[in-house]
Amino acid sequence: LSRIGDELYLEPTESGLSLRAVNSSRSAFASFLFAPLFFQLYEPGSAGPGTELFRCKVHMKSFLGVFRSLPSLEKSVGKCLILLKPRASRLILQLHCKYGECRWGHGAAGDTLPPHHAPLSCCPPLPGVTKTHNLAFQECEQLQAVFDTQRCASRLCAPARVLVDAVVHFPPTLAEVTLGTGPGGKISLRNYVEDEAGESCGVRGPLPHLGVPSSPPPTPFSPPEPSKTMMTEMWLAEDEFQSVTVAPGSHITFCLKEFR
Repeated sequence: LSRIGDELYLEPTESGLSLRAVNSSRSAFASFLFAPLFFQLYEPGSAGPGTELFRCKVHMKSFLGVFRSLPSLEKSVGKCLILLKPRASRLILQLHCKYGECRWGHGAAGDTLPPHHAPLSCCPPLPGVTKTHNLAFQECEQLQAVFDTQRCASRLCAPARVLVDAVVHFPPTLAEVTLGTGPGGKISLRNYVEDEAGESCGVRGPLPHLGVPSSPPPTPFSPPEPSKTMMTEMWLAEDEFQSVTVAPGSHITFCLKEFR
């Protein structure tokens, strides 16, 4: 989510805890839903009659700072408690460590001891410490992309590795790519370039409407000249996808950075 937006939207619902993010131009949106069974204990809170459950947003960097160094957290933290306190305008995250340092300053039991330490006196660990982080948040509207995937005329489903290997052939500075269909059910990917007449070589699909205030459009850039641009195109066979349902002649142009 941190690759998409600078703010993290949290929404506790009856169906689970929703974590969402949207980019600054409101053209990319991602959402993760953690079902109640994911947690040892899940209490979404209660809403009054005619009111909705509380939702908020926090700075992404502040939230990520709590969970930095994941390999270390997996070894030392037993559980994480997340509390949302609307009256205090604080999102509280508590990391309950499995054990603390011993009285001689050593961490895990497997640490090498100095020669003067007897094995039997080896440092019984102190009770596990609790690290508490208080993050300020802002109340926000519901963040939801308004579109129905069941009504889409075209649908592609493929392992992430297939798509990663496909876009790796395009330079990092490329702004947009066009995905289209070809003979035999093949799917093509090519860099997007405007022709000399000013018409597009690809068609941009309509952006989904997000339930948040829109941001100003990005600054336009001068299109490259086709004669001076290296064209890159690759084809993916139908059997590389898990499922392919594409209308003949379909093609769409989108931002490569967001797709990556």
